[in-house]
Order: sequence, then C-alpha cells, then structure tokens
Amino acid sequence: MRVALASLFQESHSFSPVPGSWEHFGPREVLRGAALLAERAGTQTELGGAIAVAQAQGVTLVPLLSAMSVASAGPLDRDVFLALRDEIVARLERAGPLDGLLVVLHGGLVAEGFADASGELLRACRAAVPPGLPIVATLDLHANVTRHLVDQVDALAGYHTFPHIDLYETGQRGMRLLLAILSGTVRPATALRRLPMLLPGENGRTTDGPYAEVMALAVDLMQQPGLLDVSVFSVQPWLDVPDIGCSVVVVADGDQARAEREADRLAEAFWERRAAFAVTLTPVAEALGRALGSDQRPFILSDSADSPSSGAPGDSPAVLRALLERAPAKPCFLNIVDAPAVQAMAAAGIGQEVTVQVGARFAPVFYRPLEVTGRVRLLSDGAFRNKGQGFQGVTFYRGLTGVLQIGPVALVVMERPVFQWDPELYRSLGLEPCDAQVVVVKSPTAFRAAYGPFAAEIILLDVPGVCSPNLMSFPFRHVRRPLYPLDDGFNWRAV
Repeated sequence: MRVALASLFQESHSFSPVPGSWEHFGPREVLRGAALLAERAGTQTELGGAIAVAQAQGVTLVPLLSAMSVASAGPLDRDVFLALRDEIVARLERAGPLDGLLVVLHGGLVAEGFADASGELLRACRAAVPPGLPIVATLDLHANVTRHLVDQVDALAGYHTFPHIDLYETGQRGMRLLLAILSGTVRPATALRRLPMLLPGENGRTTDGPYAEVMALAVDLMQQPGLLDVSVFSVQPWLDVPDIGCSVVVVADGDQARAEREADRLAEAFWERRAAFAVTLTPVAEALGRALGSDQRPFILSDSADSPSSGAPGDSPAVLRALLERAPAKPCFLNIVDAPAVQAMAAAGIGQEVTVQVGARFAPVFYRPLEVTGRVRLLSDGAFRNKGQGFQGVTFYRGLTGVLQIGPVALVVMERPVFQWDPELYRSLGLEPCDAQVVVVKSPTAFRAAYGPFAAEIILLDVPGVCSPNLMSFPFRHVRRPLYPLDDGFNWRAV
C-alpha cells in the first residue's frame, strides 16, 4: 500500500501589517521528498504521528512536500501560494500509483485571490489523482472549515486541544482514518455545521471554560460506536473573508443522517456558549505592580495582542516601556522582533554597551519605537528545538538573535518571529524563566501547557496590537453578516 504525504501549514491574519511571503518559511521549514520523513519522523507533530502509524502498519509512504510557516502574517503572496500548490500537485502527479493521500493543513490560510486557500490546495490535489482515491486532511482547531474544503476530502480530523498538545495524536487519527477507508472497513459520511461567530483565543482553552465543555462533548461523542471522528473548530478570528465562522464536523460510518443529527446537537451547544468566551484583561500597570510586588515567581504576562502565532509581527515595545519606567530590581525577561536592532548589537559585539531603537518596525499604528541602552550579553544564530508538547522536536529559526541586558531586564531581540509556546525561547539563550520575576510571552493560550506548571500566576495583559481579542475594534468589511460578536440577537440556523 502506497500513501502520499503533503503539508502546507500557515495561518493568515487579514489585518496583519506584515505581508505573507517566502520570508515566513524559514530554513528547514520547506521539506521536499525524503527530507520530509527525515525531519518530521519522531517529532510530536501531525506528520510525526502519521508517519509512525503508517510505518507500524507496513505502509509505503510517498513524501511530497511540507511547507510550514512558524509565524502568521497577512494573506500569503499569490505567487508564493501558487508555487507551493503547484509543486505539491506536480509531485503528486509524478508519485506513481497511489492508494491514498494524507494532507496536513492548518486550515486558516488565505492567499491573495484565494479566500479559502486550504480548500483550493485540496481541490487541486483532488483533481490530480484518480477519481475515488481517498483523501484525508488534518486541521488545526483554528481552521476555517468551509463547505468547499470538506467537499474535497473523504474525511478530516482536527485538534482536540488548545493549548495544542495533541498534534501527534491528530496525525495518528488522520492516518488511521485513511487506512481504515483504504481497507474497506468503514465508509465515512461527513456532516458540517457552520456557525456565524468569531471567538477570541484567550478563553478558547480546552482545559477549562466554555470551549472545554464543548470539546468534552465532542470527544465523548467520538467514542460512540458508528462515529469515526468529531472535531470542533473555533476558527482564526481575524480573517476578513466572506465565508468565515466556527464549525463542527462529525464523521459517521456510512450513516449520513446520524452525522447530521450529531453535528446539529454539538453546534447548538457551541453556539449557546458564545458569550462565555468574552475576555477579561488586566492593565499593564496593575499587572506589573502585582508581579513585582510579590514574593512568588515567575509571573507570566501574556502579551497576546502581539502574538506571532496569531498573526502579529512581534515588534511591540509596549510592555517593555512600562516595565523600564518602573525601574524593576528583580530579573525580568521580554522579547521583541527587530532585525536592525539585533544587527546593531552584533556590530557592537558581546560585552559592549549599545543604544538602539526597538519596536514598531511593522505596526507603528499601535505603538512607537523605544530607545534603550544596554550591554550585549549574548549573540546566537537563533535556532532552538522545541521541548514542550506542542511541536516537540521541531527546530525553530529566529535568525540572528541577541540578549540585551538593561539592568535586571533581559531583552531577547531577534530577526524573525517564531511561536512562543515553549520556554526554550529563553532557555536556549541561557535565560531560565523560573529565575525571573516577570516573563513576557507573546501568545494568547498555547504557552500555558509549558509555562503553566511553574507559573506563580498567569496574567492576560490589556495592551494594543494586531491580535487584540477586542474583535469589535477591527474594520471587518468582507465578512458575511450577521456575525457574532459584530452582531447579536439572531438565530444561527437562520443565517
């Protein structure tokens, strides 16, 4: 049995000031052919889980291409998307006889001219294979799951966790589902329910709160005989495209009517909890006062509005400015994306004092640059391997990276944004978060899996930025209305 593997993993943000380009696919993040298996086998990723299941069952894998952007951005450049789509299709057409195809996607990708770029990639793959060849896709739970996307595949499986700690298991689910289809033991019947609502990620955890309740229903439902997979998607909320919303997908074994009934019930439970996703944020001054005045440590401060994994450029100096104004006496760790600043640090050299402007390179509408003076403590090529549960074993590349010591404040300055889910962002540079009083992470929720076990307290900050959870403040122009929370008081079934 021969199964092809492909992946295009990028999450878009319609209001990001940073255009999506090749720059967002760093070194070793575009893997072709055998390199895909060599780099991803053994990692806690969807591809890692899929590879493990296939190898255990003696399946011959045909690796095509994997392209992963570790930071979100604005809609992907049309030429970049078409180049990646066309290369995957060309490799698929040259792959020889195949029995099936597994495609690993984020599902929140928008490209210039393609509001549903994930669905477009799957359409192109479907057109390139013989009629009836089974295709299964895996998706992040922030995917925008359109009818067009669902119609291109035989079945799909989405994450069940946020923070995302089940990437490997999702890959396993996807491959097992595909192999079950190939064996003829199941006949997938898929029901999709679209919900006209956008939800902030800060209260979109699956560990507690409203989303945890809905996901528990989904996971329990999936255990019932006759149901193959169940997923609930809370969508990337900053997508200004007509067909946008949360969704529920139920895959039954040969029973379309049952899949439809269960999807209706689960969607209703999701819709009923929409108001519970509202976020309470803490002013920066209040958060810093509480953190710096405490005998406990570390306080983890979430600057979710500048989260690179959500679509922000990572260049906000807002928290740094507020912290330096307080002249803290205890160790504090922060980070910022600023290529010119770290290049100036490198030119000065380790141990040298340097004055640089940091921040607001991409998003000056939200904040202004900050001039700081400090000692260049360390310089690095910026590569580090994730050790937390999300993307465990995957190497991320920040480009040239330095630590600027400003009194007790250690500022990590990097050329490229990366996911901030893992303390290795700091530890790889000799900075131990457990030794700091304040640690700033630019992530709404995914950081909790790794930081939560040792945090004295986690505080969500009220700061400006591209990824603010105040969705009402964004100039949506293309979304289909009504859409919660932009509108309220309507029945989702009537939309």
